Amino acid sequence: MLFESPSLSKCPNVEYLEDIKHALAKVESQYFGWYLHKSSSEVDFADDILRYNCERVFAYELYHQIRKIMEEDPIPERYRKMYLNGEAIKDDKFFTDLYKGLSDICKDFNDDKDNKRIPDLVLHKDMGGIEEEGQIYLAEIKMEENDDALKDLLKLTCFENSNLNFDFYIFIYVGIDVDEFKKKLKKIDTSKLSKNIVCICTKYQHSTCNTLGELLE
Repeated sequence: MLFESPSLSKCPNVEYLEDIKHALAKVESQYFGWYLHKSSSEVDFADDILRYNCERVFAYELYHQIRKIMEEDPIPERYRKMYLNGEAIKDDKFFTDLYKGLSDICKDFNDDKDNKRIPDLVLHKDMGGIEEEGQIYLAEIKMEENDDALKDLLKLTCFENSNLNFDFYIFIYVGIDVDEFKKKLKKIDTSKLSKNIVCICTKYQHSTCNTLGELLE
């Protein structure tokens, strides 16, 4: 259960968030970072190997672990006729006025141009629907080393204020525990951010799940 979050524990469809936590617990430590070999001949041999946190590698493994939960035998009823998509495009070309007025929230949005956003994970009943029923969650994943990670909170705020109707807008912060995340939040302007964003901090198979509002209290 989501004991860290009293409010989320009472939400409809909370079992989908619990499944994400169970899936994160199955992601082995090597997926939190990879050792890469440098190819440049100019570096010293001692520096020839470095540890690098690769968001896409982690995201694919998390996708795999969630799919395993979805495909259990018997298939959980909540996942019948549901699709988990990675990097699904949410674009004004398909969703009329999807981003209308969002330039007031984020300067990166321009109401006069097509805007396209590609969330890392989406659980929904189809690619084109925006009705409330069957739109479960939209998630962004960021690694600890990414200096711009917290910008995804603004992106999720924009998604929530659009015509999409997901139950949950989720920020998965990889390699950070909840106390470290709170320290980072104190360094940014959170006044325009949605307090409903579900924030999952995961660090080597241990995860916490809270709303942004709870973390800012």
